[in-house]
Amino acid sequence: MASHKVNAYFNLLGKTPEYASLFTAAQKLHEDQSTFSKLIPAQLAQHCNLGRIADGRLTIVAENGAIAAKLKQISPSLLLKLQKLEWQVTAIQILVQADYAAKNTKPSARHGYSKKKLKLSSSGKACLNQLAATLPDSELKNTIQSFVKKHQND
Repeated sequence: MASHKVNAYFNLLGKTPEYASLFTAAQKLHEDQSTFSKLIPAQLAQHCNLGRIADGRLTIVAENGAIAAKLKQISPSLLLKLQKLEWQVTAIQILVQADYAAKNTKPSARHGYSKKKLKLSSSGKACLNQLAATLPDSELKNTIQSFVKKHQND
């Protein structure tokens, strides 16, 4: 219900002369992002976004260096696909955005965690206790013992 009201508000706002060009640009960017996402492998599409197109250069913002490297590998074929779609692109620039994951994912998804709390099995606790017993006094030993103590009631 709320999203319907928001969409209605945006539609109305987009019809006002002051915001018409902004909404047109936003719609074009959304369409371009959708097209771009269909042209690259799905596993890459979820980790990058289009930047801007200026002077024939398309900027792609990648989540990390590995994604950027994969995009770099496919950039020649991607450029050809974009040109077939009549995009005015002659070069592709790939940038890595350091805080991409922080801005574009939920905290639990960023680290692969689910909301369900994982439990430490009794054999896991026994093995960790056995390991801690063999270690000299150290930060590692203290951390293992603290971890087992924290999960004592699992």
